[in-house]
Amino acid sequence: MNSRPAPNSNSRAPEEGKDNVTRLSEKREKILEGALRVFLAQGYSASMDAIAAEAGVAKQTVYSHFKDKHSLFSALIDRLLDHFVSAGLTADLLALDARSFIRKIAHITLSRMDDWEYVSLLRLIIGESGRFPELSELYVSHMVKPGIEKLAAYLRANEQVRFSDPEATARIIHGALINFVILQEVMHGKHAMPMSRERLINSIVDMVLFAGEQGKQSS
Repeated sequence: MNSRPAPNSNSRAPEEGKDNVTRLSEKREKILEGALRVFLAQGYSASMDAIAAEAGVAKQTVYSHFKDKHSLFSALIDRLLDHFVSAGLTADLLALDARSFIRKIAHITLSRMDDWEYVSLLRLIIGESGRFPELSELYVSHMVKPGIEKLAAYLRANEQVRFSDPEATARIIHGALINFVILQEVMHGKHAMPMSRERLINSIVDMVLFAGEQGKQSS
């Protein structure tokens, strides 16, 4: 009788490794989705037990991925960061002229209004910031600060415009855009004070370019 060759255990190892990585990634995403639902329903004071139950995993599994609730919430912020801040840092975008760049950045920022996860988390952060200031600090350090720094760097390096204080200008642009998101979506101002996104973007672009062109002429 011919004996069958024994399976090559070495050849299975890479595949099993990939499967384990995939399972861990899927489990992590499941925990994040459960945490988001619980945070939105119960606030940041929600327990890790409630998060584990909503995610359909053991609490020990949650802690194997996230050391505490702060790191779990931080991961939710980072997930939003992947969607928005990274979207504005492509080489093609940075190569645009000033008018096109500012317009594109504004469209990317205001597109957050269409993302229920972002709007819901922003509402949660604002509502809970009094009791849990660390949530606001996470949002500012992970979402706001990187965006302003990249915008200021572009304004500083662009030769078409000149600003005496590029960082302050970047904060003004960002502030106007985020204020619009908060007012329209978080505060439901789109019903009491409706305004199209394009109208706001046009005004921001015109004002910033006028100031930048004036600064270049006087330099």
